[in-house]
Amino acid sequence: MTDAPTLRRGDTGDHVVDLHTQLTIAGYLVESIHLDRFGDDTQKAVVAFQRRRGLDATGEVDQDTWASLADAAHDFGERLLCRKTPMMRGDDVAELQLLLGSLGFDAGWIDGIFGADTERAVADFQRNAGLPVDGVAGPTTISTLTRLRLSANAARPVAAVRERLHLENDHRGLVGRRVVVGDLGLSPTVAGDVGRALRREGARVLLMHHRDGSTHARSANQFDAEVYVGVSVVAEKVASVSYYETDGFSSYGGRHLATLATERIAPLLGTTAYVEGRATPLLRETRMPAVHLRLGPPDVVTPLGSGIADALVDTMRTWVDDPVGEDS
Repeated sequence: MTDAPTLRRGDTGDHVVDLHTQLTIAGYLVESIHLDRFGDDTQKAVVAFQRRRGLDATGEVDQDTWASLADAAHDFGERLLCRKTPMMRGDDVAELQLLLGSLGFDAGWIDGIFGADTERAVADFQRNAGLPVDGVAGPTTISTLTRLRLSANAARPVAAVRERLHLENDHRGLVGRRVVVGDLGLSPTVAGDVGRALRREGARVLLMHHRDGSTHARSANQFDAEVYVGVSVVAEKVASVSYYETDGFSSYGGRHLATLATERIAPLLGTTAYVEGRATPLLRETRMPAVHLRLGPPDVVTPLGSGIADALVDTMRTWVDDPVGEDS
């Protein structure tokens, strides 16, 4: 429901009915006689869902929340998974990718999207398990994978190993490196300052302005970006940098980049900056190390745009020399 409007307490109508249905499917039942009204109980359920998913717990249903509700609609094994148009998406697809990757079958980035890499990994698993090879995760394939879950949980997925090896073997600096700088709303000046500063360092920069995280991810993937830096300037007082992390998987490069960024941003804002592992559509769907900075309020952050840009360039210089960090 990416075309659904943002909903908040007090709203009414068919979209609110749809919201209650999606929340119930996700396990957050709202007991109300007015299913077309967004009330206090609805807001509490939305906040609980957002916290569980690593989203901003605003109680408002924005595009990221709608997308996450859609991802949470199916449990693993509930439906047949295969490659189709439009591509199948969801938490069950991500779980399939994680299981395959942890067993040594390369399903690609764990993005919850059933594409060509996932189809090949399913076929490879079927071939090795002596199952009919069709690239479709049906009941027999899923039950076989489920029986192997314990051994899979003890191993790092292929995507994590590949990311780390790639980063450790890439000794280039910023010159020529493909970077996407994303403005996700209210931050065109700050994002523009960051993009210009990185270009002066010789990076190839794609600057994006859009509120939808999945749109940023698609463009970054098409650009074949090597790193993504998103900036949101928000109304509340906050300084956080998030990277992709979900059950069983964490981006080495994103985590270290987020840690470095917080160390340099906090002194500028005169506050504590937090590193957060999240699985928002933006971070999950970008197939490269990615971070998302949430900074606010605007009257504090916007005048510091050039300083924030300089801090992020310094962050990037340090990161390209040591992209995974000693503790990763």
